[in-house]
Amino acid sequence: MLTPRFKLSQDDNHVFICVHAPYTNVRDTEIDVDGDNFLFLSSPYFLRLQLPGKIVDQSDNSVGTYTCDSGDFNLTFDKEVPGEYFENLDMITCLIAPRDIPSVNPDLVEMLDDNGITFDNSDDSDSGDKYSYGFANKVTTEFQDIGTEFPQIFELRYPERVSIAERNKIRIDYEDRKFSSDHYLADYFDEELIAPYLSSSPNWTNLDINSIEFTDAEVGVLKELPNKNYLLSKNEYKQVLYGLIDILYGYCYDKRTTLNESTVESSWTINKLSSTLSWFCAFNNVQETLISCYRRALIYPIFRNFELCEKVKNDVVTLFRKGKKFVIKCVIEIYKMFTTSNDARYILNQLYIQDYLIFLQKCHTDEIDELCNNIANTEIAKTDLNLDLEEFEMAGRLVQQDELEIMENQMALQLASMSLLPKRNRIIEQTDSDSDSSSDSSDSSSDSSDSSSDSSDDSSEELDSDDDPL
Repeated sequence: MLTPRFKLSQDDNHVFICVHAPYTNVRDTEIDVDGDNFLFLSSPYFLRLQLPGKIVDQSDNSVGTYTCDSGDFNLTFDKEVPGEYFENLDMITCLIAPRDIPSVNPDLVEMLDDNGITFDNSDDSDSGDKYSYGFANKVTTEFQDIGTEFPQIFELRYPERVSIAERNKIRIDYEDRKFSSDHYLADYFDEELIAPYLSSSPNWTNLDINSIEFTDAEVGVLKELPNKNYLLSKNEYKQVLYGLIDILYGYCYDKRTTLNESTVESSWTINKLSSTLSWFCAFNNVQETLISCYRRALIYPIFRNFELCEKVKNDVVTLFRKGKKFVIKCVIEIYKMFTTSNDARYILNQLYIQDYLIFLQKCHTDEIDELCNNIANTEIAKTDLNLDLEEFEMAGRLVQQDELEIMENQMALQLASMSLLPKRNRIIEQTDSDSDSSSDSSDSSSDSSDSSSDSSDDSSEELDSDDDPL
């Protein structure tokens, strides 16, 4: 049997259920309501919901219609208590009741909270397996040699041999060796390159929170998820929330650096920037989580800039401010990216993302708000990253200053050379002029000498003429 796509809404006195079941036989359709239980059966579709409040089937206001063109059943029921508000009617997965409810002895099981998340009151240090991984570190035996089987996804090759407590230390040592000061400084000084990504805004910045709705495709993802309950220690619960920050930071980095147009490389970016997804790490507080995010954003992607890291952190805050439903929409987008990835990142959906989609529908809105405020109030300094950023920046500025001084000296020499050239030309011209003048004077002197000689000859002739006795 198939689970049909469905949506629920309400007003003060009614609940509206729309079931999308095309190509079904209306005459064979069965609809049953019993308090907070709703059943829809119409081959090949089967849907059983457990509502957050009770509805009444047998009333004058109960209405049902079927639209052939769209294949939609539109059903209206009265609330048993008029004016009652039904919480989380849009949390699709949480409404789906298990098809087969096993018979169990209630004395042998612990009663779960209404939202499906229960805290384990045992000592946090004794909970879980120290070599486990996955959502809330609950995976122990389902996968073998997962790190070596998917080396393009996981940097930690043998999580089953490295304890949860040791993973962050090994990761940090590995990142230190990967950090490129040359790449960092290139992006630090190239303001024109980074400027478009610093000035852009994510597409949810001005989104009206009241207009946020799941699309049919998103509902299609949520309805296929199992309605699971979680038994977590308080420490595991916090680590799940910190892991959510870690994953969404990579998502926000991708949105900002692609100007809201995700690419085929987006799944790689989210995977790589998240220590949760690439190292099976768990965090103990918000600051530790953000430090990991900043470090990886300065080591792996194409744009590596501290100010950009700050912008991305603010994007995470604005994303959480849009509420739980929008956070779920973003995680669904990540789920789809990993599903269609060419590098088998669907494994990350099985390990983490599917459970996050179920968990988010069950956790309280005020917990998301508190997490958001903690992120906003946590400041990360360059020194917190232990990458010697300020030292590299100072060294880079000194090199830049030295290069500038060399350029200035070269320009000064060129200008001096250019200023001396006319002076040398003038000297040469003056020398040539003096030479011409001397030549002219010599010629004049020669002419004078010739004239004097001619005069002397004439005089001699006269004297000779006078002396002649004839």
